[in-house]
Amino acid sequence: MGLPPEQEQYRIVQKVDELMALCDQLKERVNRASETRCQLADAVVENALN
Repeated sequence: MGLPPEQEQYRIVQKVDELMALCDQLKERVNRASETRCQLADAVVENALN
């Protein structure tokens, strides 16, 4: 199996790096949303008990 030309390889690596950075950002947003969801659930329970 042949490799793409060197310039195309660089372009592919650059795109993969961009996509990996986007994945990291999305993972962080999901984590923050999960933390917020837990905080909201705790607040709802706290208010229900009072």
